[in-house]
Amino acid sequence: MSSSPTENRITGTPLVAALDGFRAYAIAGVVLIHVLLASGVVARTEGSLANTAIWGLLGNVIDAFFIISGFVLFLPVVVRGGDLGGIGRFARGRAARLLPGYWLCLVVALGLVLIVPPFAALGTPSALEIAANFAALQMPIQLFVADVAIGFGIDGALWMISVIVGLYFLLPLIARPYFRHPLLGLALAAAITLGWKQLALHSGLFEAIAPEGAVPWAIRLVALDQLPGWLFSFGLGMTGAWAYVRARERFSPETLSRRALQALPVALASYILFAYLYGKTGDTVSGAVTGSVARSDSVGALGSSLSRAALMGAIILGPLWLQRPFANPFASRAAELSFGLYLVHVIVIVYAARYLGLGTDGGVGTLALWLVVVFPVSFLYALASSRLVERPARDWVRRRERRGRPPGRAAARGVFEPRVADGDVGADPQSGAADAYQSRSLS
Repeated sequence: MSSSPTENRITGTPLVAALDGFRAYAIAGVVLIHVLLASGVVARTEGSLANTAIWGLLGNVIDAFFIISGFVLFLPVVVRGGDLGGIGRFARGRAARLLPGYWLCLVVALGLVLIVPPFAALGTPSALEIAANFAALQMPIQLFVADVAIGFGIDGALWMISVIVGLYFLLPLIARPYFRHPLLGLALAAAITLGWKQLALHSGLFEAIAPEGAVPWAIRLVALDQLPGWLFSFGLGMTGAWAYVRARERFSPETLSRRALQALPVALASYILFAYLYGKTGDTVSGAVTGSVARSDSVGALGSSLSRAALMGAIILGPLWLQRPFANPFASRAAELSFGLYLVHVIVIVYAARYLGLGTDGGVGTLALWLVVVFPVSFLYALASSRLVERPARDWVRRRERRGRPPGRAAARGVFEPRVADGDVGADPQSGAADAYQSRSLS
C-alpha cells in the first residue's frame, strides 16, 4: 500500500505522522545512552565493537532533534509560500511550547540543589547562574564565565535548550530568503557548520577568551556544540520540508512510495556506515564527552547528519507499512511526553546514583535495574509536567490568540496535534503544523 498523507483542510499543511516516532525513539536513545554511561555498560565495553555500536547509534541521536525541528518549523512556512505567519504570534507560540516545562524543570532542579544537594561541592547557585539558566543562556555563557553550571550542576542535558532558543530567534530572520533558495541555504548552513567546527577546534580563539582556569580541550568542546555547530542539521530539516512539499506536488503517492523504497537501501547503508565511523571516532576517548569528541570529526559528523536525514525522508515518503513503526498511538503518546522526559532524566540519574546506590559494574542485572528506575520515574514526571503545567500554559495562550482573531475566522486544527481523547486539539493557525506539533516536542 502506498503512502497517503492527509492534510489540514484549512491550512493545507501535510500531516507527517511518522515524526512522532522519530521524536519518541530519539528521546529514548538519549535517555538510554545516559543510562548506559551511568550503569557502567559503556566503560565495560570500551574498545569493543559493542562500544562502537553504542556510540555510533546513540552518541549523536541528539542530532535528530534539530533535523526534526527544522522540518516541523519550516513545513508551514513552505505551505504558506515563505510566510512565517507573524513574528509576534510565532514568538508567543514558541514561548508557550518551551518555557513552562523548561522553567518548571529548573525550579525543581534548583529546589533539589538547595534542599538535598547530591554533591557537597555544588554549593548555592549564584544569581548569575540562576539568571543564565532561566534565560536559556547556559550554553554560550560557558565560553566566558566560570562557575556557571548547566542545570545547576545536576541537569547537563539542558545545554540543548540554548541551541533551540537560538534557532527560534534565527528562523524569523531567514525564513523567507531560505524558502526562495533552499538548496543554497543548505549549502551555506553546511559551510557555516564546517567553518565553525574548524574555528572551535583549531583557531585558539575560544581558549583566549575563556575564563581563567578553564581546561582548553573542554572549552573547545563547549564551543563546538554552540548554535553554529548545529545549523547544518537544522538546514537539513528545513530543506527537507521544502523538498517534501514539492515532491508531493509533483508526484503521485504511489510514485513517491516506489522511489522511497528504491532509495531506502542506499540511505540505510549510508546511515550504518557513518554510524560506524562516528562510533570509531568515539572509541578514541571515554566518558560523557565522547559524543562531543566524535562531533569534532567534521566530515563524519556532517555525513552522519545527512545520512540520518535521508533515512528519515525515505521513511516518511515510503509506504504505510514502512511508516507504521513510527506512526502509531504509542509513538504519538510517547512523543507528547518527550519534552518532560528529556528535561528530567539526568536529574533522575544523578539522584538514583547518589541515594539509591545503583551499581556501575555494567552487568545485565545492573542495567535492568537502572532502566526500571530511570524510565518510569522520568515518564511520571513528564506526565505531571504535561498535565499540570505545559498544557494549561498552551491552552491559555491559545485562548488569548483566539480572542484576538477577527470575527468569523475559523480556528485551524494543527496537523501535528495529537489525536487523543483528552481533547488536546486545536492550534493557532499562524503556525499551523509546527505550533501544534510543538505541544509535545522540544523544538
